[in-house]
Amino acid sequence: MKLAAIVVLAACGGSAAKPPVEPPVVPATKSAIDPAAHLETVSEEIGFLTPDSSNVPGTLVRPGVDGKYPAIVVFAGSGPTDRDWNNPLIKTTNGSGKLLAEALAAHGAVVVRFDKAGTGANTTKLTGKTIDVYVDEMRAALSYLRARPDVDTTHLYVAGHSEGGIHAMRTAIAEGDHVAGLLLLSASGRTLEDILIAQITAQVEEKAPGQSAAILGPFKKALDDFAAGQTIDPKSATPIPGLQVLLGALTAIPELGRGLLTFDPVATLPKVTVPIFIYNGQHDIQVDATIDAPKLEAAAKSTNKNVTMFLAPDADHVLKHEVRPVAELRKDLAGVAEGYNAADRNLDEATVTAIVAWLANH
Repeated sequence: MKLAAIVVLAACGGSAAKPPVEPPVVPATKSAIDPAAHLETVSEEIGFLTPDSSNVPGTLVRPGVDGKYPAIVVFAGSGPTDRDWNNPLIKTTNGSGKLLAEALAAHGAVVVRFDKAGTGANTTKLTGKTIDVYVDEMRAALSYLRARPDVDTTHLYVAGHSEGGIHAMRTAIAEGDHVAGLLLLSASGRTLEDILIAQITAQVEEKAPGQSAAILGPFKKALDDFAAGQTIDPKSATPIPGLQVLLGALTAIPELGRGLLTFDPVATLPKVTVPIFIYNGQHDIQVDATIDAPKLEAAAKSTNKNVTMFLAPDADHVLKHEVRPVAELRKDLAGVAEGYNAADRNLDEATVTAIVAWLANH
């Protein structure tokens, strides 16, 4: 471009041409999240390294318009759930994680979601790991965002869905005021052990009223023994195949399993000093909107004045629109799970509106 400019000037005659002056570099305008925006979005496949040099594969979604945007790191839920919130145990692949990232980017955010250790394309081995592995991944994602020219580093947020709320919470504590806020999406206000017992009790009572205590007694004892540091044999702990499988999964990597099982969100959340958004769908049959979100809200407000709770009237555990009552959903657990990522299901509009509004206000 320099050569072309010189040639044109010389051809015009007059005095000798002066070298062109490079235009000043104008920094990208900072752009706020806008509830009224409907921006085109662009997705990029990315990767970043944790402190131990493990590679974390992910996807970044950003507005298609140049700017310097607030950014959010989103951590997925439990088990083999990947960055899109798809799960190999569920056939359908319309994952809410992908839909949420794209929705937030359309309102003016840069959003990173990634495959956590041992999930999807992330080949990190979990053997010998603790739950710190997930905090390392989230903080690595934040470091990646801080190095991007299209990110407003004064407005970085961490969000966790379901079990991911544990890891987002711990990341917010580790980061302190280096992040601008924490979003807990369908996160539990109880320990994982308490949640498991409550979920399984509801299932047993549906099929065998009055028998849950007898059936779950040995299972709960096995959880307590494991949490206390003992080694347990799932097949000896309970005669029920499904519970044996669950115990096997929890105890396969003891250090990691104990950390997840005993993590107390109510005791931990008061340590978060940045603004907090607590969300639950009222048609969630995994995390109880009448119990968990209020527990989290009370814990957060004990030390933090900037706490917002939103209960979506017609949303399920994965933020999809759901109008069927909880009692009906509990009678069709397999159908509910299969329907989480069904192709014809969309994010709940009230949910997206509330998340965007909170981000815009902060």
